[in-house]
Amino acid sequence: MKKKLTIVHTEASDGWGGQEIRIFTECLWLRQQGHKIIIFAPSHSQIYQRAKAEGLEVFHVQFAKSSQLTDIFKVFRLLKKIKPDVIGTHSSVDSWVSLIAGSLAGIRCRLRYRHVSTPVRNSALNRWQYQKLCHHIITTADCISNSLIKNLNISEKKVSTIPTGLNPPDQLIDKDTARINLAKELGVSTDSRFIGQISVLRSWKGHIFLIDAFEQLADSFQSLHLVLVGDGPCMQILTNHVANLKSKNRIHFVGHKTDPYQYFRAFEGAVLASTKNEGVPQSLLQAMWAECPVIGTNVGGIPEIVLDKTTGTLIPPSDSVSLENAITDNLQNQDSIITMVDNAKKMVAEKYLITSMGKQILEIIETKLTI
Repeated sequence: MKKKLTIVHTEASDGWGGQEIRIFTECLWLRQQGHKIIIFAPSHSQIYQRAKAEGLEVFHVQFAKSSQLTDIFKVFRLLKKIKPDVIGTHSSVDSWVSLIAGSLAGIRCRLRYRHVSTPVRNSALNRWQYQKLCHHIITTADCISNSLIKNLNISEKKVSTIPTGLNPPDQLIDKDTARINLAKELGVSTDSRFIGQISVLRSWKGHIFLIDAFEQLADSFQSLHLVLVGDGPCMQILTNHVANLKSKNRIHFVGHKTDPYQYFRAFEGAVLASTKNEGVPQSLLQAMWAECPVIGTNVGGIPEIVLDKTTGTLIPPSDSVSLENAITDNLQNQDSIITMVDNAKKMVAEKYLITSMGKQILEIIETKLTI
């Protein structure tokens, strides 16, 4: 696309997980291509603060249920002043506010992103939003696209699956160096081995099942530790649960980290034990790029990248026994997973890098602006 665009993204969430990272990464890539990027978000939110620190133009919009009417008028006034070519919305409240305001302001390309696989209820209002208020829908997984098409009677031509594209580092740290660095960070023996999960600590991310699986296999792997990277609303619940386990001294909560790759390089295996809601998760793609064997649950978009025994190991959700068996099998058969690791990295390189994602999005925008 030769024309330099003005693109507004809106986000109501105040957290920092896969959805917010996707928006932020996409915005930075689009700016690198010469487009003007503006973000509307609550001023206390993580994405607002990070975007501002990165030099992106940001505007405070409350995006609360109690302020939706006021927010519609505010966003309308901002859009009339900015005159963007494109507006992209992401969560529920900001989508209602911004798509209505964008429609009133005559924005020519209104995109509704859908990141999670939670079904959208078939109601008149939801059909209005997805069928009429937006010009195109972008999802992160085929399972989300298919559900929207079926449940809301949306044309297949109006929905595109564009998984989050990675922007990985040019070089990865040596695996053994990463493992020793992690051992030193945790204050444990440098002979220790690690498995882990990197995700926000939410109930549906399945940490409880991973912790219980580790408790059952810990005696069989005396040097193995479980590392949980991330922060979130379930931190206290999980730490209380771990406090009662015999393996508690080998389960580590290290909080949010800005560089997941150094942890994936240190792990013998990466797990995502989610029970629902997933699109195509960035954390598993990052693990695959880092050449770390992955185990995922058969939930949402996870099976679209974790092809069982081909790019990783797929197990049922909410099943600590299956998870224990999968971890044990991977640890005991390291030679057999080399092919899976190679396959996984090749898949990411071919389909899931940021350049591919960005080009697909710009193609959609160009098509909508030329209609």
